[in-house]
Amino acid sequence: MNTLLPGIIKAIPVKNFIFSLLFLFLISPAFSQEIRINCTDEPLNKILIQLRDNYGLMVSFDDRQLSTYKLTVEKRFSSPEQTIDYLLKGLPFRYEVSEGVYIIYTFEVRVKPKIYFIAGSVSDRTSHETLPFSSILINNKGFISDARGNFSFTSGTDSIFSVKISYLGYYILDTVVPRGTHYNFRLTPSVISMQEVIVIGPVVERSIQTGNSPGVIKLNHKIAYYLPGNGDNSVFNLLRLQPGILASGEQSADLIIWGSYEGQSQVVYDGFTLYGMKNFNDNISAVNPFMAKDIKVLKGEFGAEYGERVGGIVDITGTDGSRLSPSVNLNINNMTLNGSISVPFRKKSSLLMAYRQTYYNLYNPVEYSSSGSGRGRQSSNADYYLVPDYIFRDMNLKYSGSGVKSNYYISLYSGRDDFNYSFDQEALQKSITLAYNEQNMQLGGAAFYGFRWKEKNTSNFTISYSLLKTDRDYQEEIVRTAGNQVFSNINEQTRNAIHEINGRIDNKIILSEKHTADAGAGLLYYKTDNYINTIRDTVDEHLLIPYFYLQDNILLLDNLTIRPGIRMNFHNLSGRIYFQPRISAVYRINEAFRLNAAAGMYNQFVAKNMIMDASANYKLAWSICGSKETAVLSSNSYSLGLSFNKHNFTASIEGYHRNTEGITRFLETETGTFVHEGDSRTKGLDIFVKKEFKNQSFWIAYTFSKTEEKFPYFPANSYLPAMHDQRHEFKMAGLAKIKSFHFSACYVFGSGFPDPDLLPDAVDYTQPYSRLDADLIYSISKRKIKIDAGISVLNVLNTENIRYSNYTRVPTDESTTVSLYAEAVPFTPALSLKITY
Repeated sequence: MNTLLPGIIKAIPVKNFIFSLLFLFLISPAFSQEIRINCTDEPLNKILIQLRDNYGLMVSFDDRQLSTYKLTVEKRFSSPEQTIDYLLKGLPFRYEVSEGVYIIYTFEVRVKPKIYFIAGSVSDRTSHETLPFSSILINNKGFISDARGNFSFTSGTDSIFSVKISYLGYYILDTVVPRGTHYNFRLTPSVISMQEVIVIGPVVERSIQTGNSPGVIKLNHKIAYYLPGNGDNSVFNLLRLQPGILASGEQSADLIIWGSYEGQSQVVYDGFTLYGMKNFNDNISAVNPFMAKDIKVLKGEFGAEYGERVGGIVDITGTDGSRLSPSVNLNINNMTLNGSISVPFRKKSSLLMAYRQTYYNLYNPVEYSSSGSGRGRQSSNADYYLVPDYIFRDMNLKYSGSGVKSNYYISLYSGRDDFNYSFDQEALQKSITLAYNEQNMQLGGAAFYGFRWKEKNTSNFTISYSLLKTDRDYQEEIVRTAGNQVFSNINEQTRNAIHEINGRIDNKIILSEKHTADAGAGLLYYKTDNYINTIRDTVDEHLLIPYFYLQDNILLLDNLTIRPGIRMNFHNLSGRIYFQPRISAVYRINEAFRLNAAAGMYNQFVAKNMIMDASANYKLAWSICGSKETAVLSSNSYSLGLSFNKHNFTASIEGYHRNTEGITRFLETETGTFVHEGDSRTKGLDIFVKKEFKNQSFWIAYTFSKTEEKFPYFPANSYLPAMHDQRHEFKMAGLAKIKSFHFSACYVFGSGFPDPDLLPDAVDYTQPYSRLDADLIYSISKRKIKIDAGISVLNVLNTENIRYSNYTRVPTDESTTVSLYAEAVPFTPALSLKITY
């Protein structure tokens, strides 16, 4: 430092150095002293002139502009910058310093627009049950609440909000409220148990809602109870009467939606998957009607917030239970016993429990009967009818509650069933002995916590677990009566189990009045177990799938809603990332007509694969996709629809097309088991017409569908009809109330399926499916007790229908086969008694 300093001083000219010192000496008194201002209501331009005259401050400004601002100041400042900063604070002026001159100029102050918020929840007025996915219209802009009934909305124009809320089975709420973030809008149910309560005037929301979004149907769970049946399968009885959902063939363990295969559609209850049990004969299902609150059917082209299925999704929100007072429900019929109890805790939470069980042999079975009994033959190859023995029980437990900005629940489920039949008969000079037993166990549970942040956005955390375990035992022995020679002997035990663990976070972000976004991420884990005693080995497979999704919701021109989105899955076995873009649009032509369209790509990472033996008997087993033997399922799906809704009249028409690849099928032959990968294509048209009167509701549903598949083992390299292909299905349903009586009836007609005995060598469709059901319920109420006594008749005309899922072929020699099947629902009267407290 000592060596550099003399050099620097030497480099500066002496004349310039002396001049700089003199300049600093002259101006330093002016700015080293403090600046004092003392004025009252003085124009800003005059204050600055006084600073120039008194302190030598050089200032440039527009005298006319600054003269309009008057200030009162009594303050001392240590520098010119501090002085000018104070004088210009809050005024539309800024300044710059150029060569010692403070230049003041006009600056446009941008006033931040005010944003007004409204947020709250929707619930039942009588029980305080939250109402998920409620339809909300605020300031003529429509959207839906989340799975817990929460919503938020922003406006940049008005702090007063016009709110209109509707929910299936409830009176519409129409009100005007100021801004606020803690609203709890309570809707009144249209079906009220207590005679003391009288509701007059308001309009009742529809019982079935369709056409508002591509491929989406919303169902009123309250009307399901009044449909024909014993009450234990009312949820699926309502589902089977909707367009696009197969009713013929009575698929009790799974749903066939828009031509999808078994296992390609998903039933979600309270956030966890119900994989489905045997549920023989369509009389009972894994969803207890006492535990169902909201039913949303996504037939296809669903948004990015849903995934891991290439078919459809049925999203069921469970009941929370009353938070006001204890309640009890009991339903007794000639097949099952069903009960539930709800206990509130300080009006902030509730505990709900439900239990069902078959209390005697459900179908009073006989071992077998000949098909020549006079009822007619569905198929020339169906030689014997079987009536199985079936036992079922399940239990639900749920605790739920809420705070000012949060809500939570824990929902648990356990179910078991036992399905078996036996056969012992001499036919075609042979003695045939057969015994089959199938046991299923379904476990499920979910823990949920959701909260609202920044007064408008929401985040939901969910962790869920599902398990389905199926044990099968099949024994068959065929002995030639001449010589007592054993022709064949089969003893096979199998076990198939699927485990699913899913942890996820879902966020809804309000970006503006016309723009919202859904974003989420999660981690999905699958495990499958497969055991066959003939191999004496258990095959365990594991799969881990991290996923992320982003779903945009944009309102354009107040009548066009566009929902672009993308879902991404990482498959840890293959290391591949699956991108699944999706888009949908709804155009509101006017108040009555809506046009919607959608397209998307979908992947599925577990599949219910078919295992077919040499006699064309088949069973289904879950396995991981993307492993050595099975491919990842992928589909491209498109739909286009038009709907009309006005004056309680609804009509919709919707066309769809879907291509699915990666379908795996196992063929068992004498030389071994061979794996084949195929694909399918489906196209169809759904038509729905419904009219509601004061106390009546009537609807018609029609589906045209064509599902074809192609596998390498087919004789010709061409597409053939799939086993569940049915070209036409027609459904009718009607409900009416006259004083204390509820009447209902429904009819289903299906054109028939391909004969499985002939596929794939030939195609011949079987006889049509036809079933008429009727129901009558008488209701009485006294104080807090309501009693419903009812009688249902299933298959009133006793039409013979066949269920090919229970069809068994037993080869008696190289060219002859005896066929056994468990027929679909015969003429079945059912008495029921429901007590509600």
